[in-house]
Amino acid sequence: MGKLIDLNGVWRYQPLAWTTLHADGTISEQVANLPPAGEMLLPMNWQKRGLESFDGRVRFTRTFVAPALSPSERAFLVFRGVDYFADVTLNEQRLGRHAGYFEPFEFEITDILRSGENQLQVDVDCPLEEPGAVWPDHKWVIKGILNHWDARPGSWDPATGQEQNSGGIWGNVYVEVRPAAFVTNVRAAATLTPKEASDSFFNAADEHTSGLQAIVRVEFDVDSTQTDDLPLRVALDDHAVTENLPVTRGCSHHVVVLHVADPQLWWPWDIGTPYLYTLAVELGAGRWETAFGIRQINLDPHTGDWTINGRRFFVRGTNVIPTLWLGEYDAAMIARDIDLLKAAYINGVRVCVHINRDEFYAACDRAGIVVWQDFALQWAYTTDPRFTQEAVRQVQAMVNHLYNHACIALWCTQNESSFHNKVILNPVLAQAAAQCDSSRYVRATSEFTEHAYPGWYIGHIRDYLTLPGTPILTEFGAQALPSAAEVRQMRGGDQWPPDWRGLAYHDFQYDQTFHVAGIELGESLEAFVANSQRYQADLLKFAIEHYRRHKYTKIGGLFQFMFMDCWPSITWSVLSYARVPKQGYHTLQQVYQPVLPIAEISRNKVLIGRDMGSHDRPFQVACWLVNDRHISLEGCRLTVALRRGATTAAAVVRDLPTIAADCVAALGTVTLELPSDLPVGAYALELTVHLQGSEISRNTYTVEMVGLGD
Repeated sequence: MGKLIDLNGVWRYQPLAWTTLHADGTISEQVANLPPAGEMLLPMNWQKRGLESFDGRVRFTRTFVAPALSPSERAFLVFRGVDYFADVTLNEQRLGRHAGYFEPFEFEITDILRSGENQLQVDVDCPLEEPGAVWPDHKWVIKGILNHWDARPGSWDPATGQEQNSGGIWGNVYVEVRPAAFVTNVRAAATLTPKEASDSFFNAADEHTSGLQAIVRVEFDVDSTQTDDLPLRVALDDHAVTENLPVTRGCSHHVVVLHVADPQLWWPWDIGTPYLYTLAVELGAGRWETAFGIRQINLDPHTGDWTINGRRFFVRGTNVIPTLWLGEYDAAMIARDIDLLKAAYINGVRVCVHINRDEFYAACDRAGIVVWQDFALQWAYTTDPRFTQEAVRQVQAMVNHLYNHACIALWCTQNESSFHNKVILNPVLAQAAAQCDSSRYVRATSEFTEHAYPGWYIGHIRDYLTLPGTPILTEFGAQALPSAAEVRQMRGGDQWPPDWRGLAYHDFQYDQTFHVAGIELGESLEAFVANSQRYQADLLKFAIEHYRRHKYTKIGGLFQFMFMDCWPSITWSVLSYARVPKQGYHTLQQVYQPVLPIAEISRNKVLIGRDMGSHDRPFQVACWLVNDRHISLEGCRLTVALRRGATTAAAVVRDLPTIAADCVAALGTVTLELPSDLPVGAYALELTVHLQGSEISRNTYTVEMVGLGD
């Protein structure tokens, strides 16, 4: 918006106290055995700059030089992210205090900023929540999985579960020089309506529009120290409204409506182009701008169906928690993660129980990835009314901060709530969020019933045959170890058998691994890793294929749990913290293909041999074709083949009828005639779909042919 004085760089720091947050909301201090003072390169969470597992208050200081302001200029000190409490002082004048970890905040410093050298001091407090009395069941700090989770350092162990906290100045810091009157708090929302009365908003074969118009409501505030008439221009690319705006002293609210006759729409990447306009608001000599996508998106909580721009679509999703330390999540890491998501054909993510940095949402805007956005509440919290008040403030801060991102489809105010939160707190938060945003669906709670874990916490993999009791599914999966090299770097991972308590610190779940999933330890760490990853991959393949076969009848979308590790750990992820793929990642690449042939394998072992009469029984598989594309498929050919290496033991080729857009087609039973001399052993059952001669999808299953005594 204005001229910037960059305050990133080397700051001096001094730990002031170990701090503990108590049940009554007060914070006590201990000053013994503090780490030494030093210098720290900011922005970054202090865990990554040498203050490891420090729960307390740290004073950050630096000097900077500022030019003299003109009479028509104003200066603001801006923080893009500080975790968790921040007390800010400039030139020995206290500016104020901020609580929270994700919300940008600022102070006007026009009358405090000196021409020449300035002294800036920021005291950051990220306290330990008193174990037992506060943590884990009566928490005060609103940080979601960054503070309490079974996939962070120490898991949920009372003694270790808060280690390696995320405290510090993790976002950019700068002074911004603005004009006397400037635009702030810009929020835009689009409504799509037909140009003429019509039953259809779109043409299924066209990713853009058919008889649609967009009405874009742009709301903003003007903060001014003067009274004047200033030229105003509000524009979406070439669509603009220009007028003179009477500006008065103080803060005033304004609304401008833009009419876009033939809008380019924002779509998920697998349906169309995620088109982004440049939304600009110019007032006098000042300019504010952002990328903006025109779209309408909704989730029907009763059917689980998602719609965008009047069109139903299926979410092939996952959960993302890229890191516990947002300061390290830079542009290169974000770009890599977006590439990995799209390479697995993922079109939707749940930002699980935290608010990520703004650059991640901007990347999802550009990539056409839909976002389910959680608020940062996990499990149980204090029932003190002061907490409810702060949670309301922060949930509205989340909505207002992220409002303009086209990718965000809905808000959810808590994950797996305690009884008090579900009945009392969450409805209040949902109402508060809805008051800020009427354009998106708001969900009060992500329920335990929406999280399916057959084959991990309960039951067996085949229990996924029983569809969930809710059409919304936001978690399912199983743990898998990362590579043997990565496990060996963990506490207890360099032993054989491993030190299970050491690996538990890295979130490994012993009981579920061996007593529910029944994963075999094997003779080496490499074998154990392979067994673990194979089990996770088999579970994901079975569950996702079964769910996708029932799209729109029982379920409208999936969010596999989860995509990547947020620290070196053993979790439900398909990518390690270093983004090394597990076998489960390659499984997602297979079963999340937009066009997917599926075979129902009733048994993994098939008895062959005339002496038992088995040769007279044909080898049959029931087949389906899932088409998530929003175009019909004409001229498809299905090949079902049983292969061993380069040898094809049996194959059937079928020409398929026209497959409708966005559907599931039952293809019937395919019979493979097995040769009488077929050797026993493992085979690949391969389903391949060609469209007008070009392969568009391939899916593979392992089948073992056995004889007597096997």
